[in-house]
Amino acid sequence: MLSSPQHAPSPADHDDLLARFTLHSRTEILFQLRTIQKRKLLVNLDLLGSRQIIVTSVLAVNEARNTLILDSARGDALNQELMSGKGAEFVAQLDGVSISFATGPVTWCTYENLPALRIALPKSLIRLQRREHFRVPMPIANPVKCIVPSAADGDTDPITTHLVDIGCGGVAIAETGGRLGTETGRTLPDCRLLLPESDTITTSLEVRNSAQIRLPNGAFQTRLGCKFIDLPNDMAARLQRFVMDIERARRNSL
Repeated sequence: MLSSPQHAPSPADHDDLLARFTLHSRTEILFQLRTIQKRKLLVNLDLLGSRQIIVTSVLAVNEARNTLILDSARGDALNQELMSGKGAEFVAQLDGVSISFATGPVTWCTYENLPALRIALPKSLIRLQRREHFRVPMPIANPVKCIVPSAADGDTDPITTHLVDIGCGGVAIAETGGRLGTETGRTLPDCRLLLPESDTITTSLEVRNSAQIRLPNGAFQTRLGCKFIDLPNDMAARLQRFVMDIERARRNSL
């Protein structure tokens, strides 16, 4: 929910704000979804009434059949929960803008002879940029490390993770060693962001969401979406410059 520094908006204010950023044009909705598909962007399916988040991607946009085909979840339990009929929320980031809509029922299908998920094309979607949540993806070729102190008893070795994306409000970190854990709501104190050509940024991170992702080699990666807690002003300024440099380099490469 968006809020001003002075006060939190009322439910009516919030509804009015979302209404201004809701798309109803079928042409525009198809354009947004096809862009997500062509760029092979990751998509979160947030299960309603659950803390589970499924990371997937758009395989096809079928305008004639009014359907959207998504990659299937990695795990029978998650697939069963998806088929429960409760629906989920589709969330993706496109050029720093959050694209989201309620999916309604999710059903099984096959796509190119492989299991997949099918949902109806949305009649509307929310296209909302929240500056504090603006994230830029990190280059895969030169991963930036985040060192997280271990919280396990008897384990003093820090956990080396890499940044998946970064913004002025938080980061997504990932590792394949299985040491991060998947519990949300906890705080990771004294994490060190080893930004290139910059002093180390030390901050606490609040874990807001987590996901287990199967990599092409069969290994599982733990990915945590985190919010910065009490980031000092000087470090926030350095972080903002770094984010702007990454985004500028990305746009220049397009």
